[in-house]
Amino acid sequence: MLKSTNIVNLTSSMASHAAQRHAVIAENIANSDTPNYKAKDLQPFADVYKAALQKGDDVTGVEFRTIESNMGDTTSPNGNSVSLEDQMMRSAQTQNDHAMALMVYKKSLSLMKMAIGKNL
Repeated sequence: MLKSTNIVNLTSSMASHAAQRHAVIAENIANSDTPNYKAKDLQPFADVYKAALQKGDDVTGVEFRTIESNMGDTTSPNGNSVSLEDQMMRSAQTQNDHAMALMVYKKSLSLMKMAIGKNL
């Protein structure tokens, strides 16, 4: 009998992280002209997952912290640190992360169906 659905929980958390990161990126883009606005990002999923494993916690339900984005010396004269090019790159990366999470989730469900003898 299947006792653990860790892969399903993990992919669900990965998809949730990607969705939350996309919201932070959208907020950054919306504030790209706001004086003194500092770009934000989420703590990388790998770091959150690693910390949860070290504590022995399940990654499901973990809150992802928003951190100030490290942009180097790209602050504009009005103090805004949002680079639209960087945000577009992060958005594409986040979309790929979300697509990967959904693909792994879908494949995991297919394997479970195959294991119980359901036709795919």
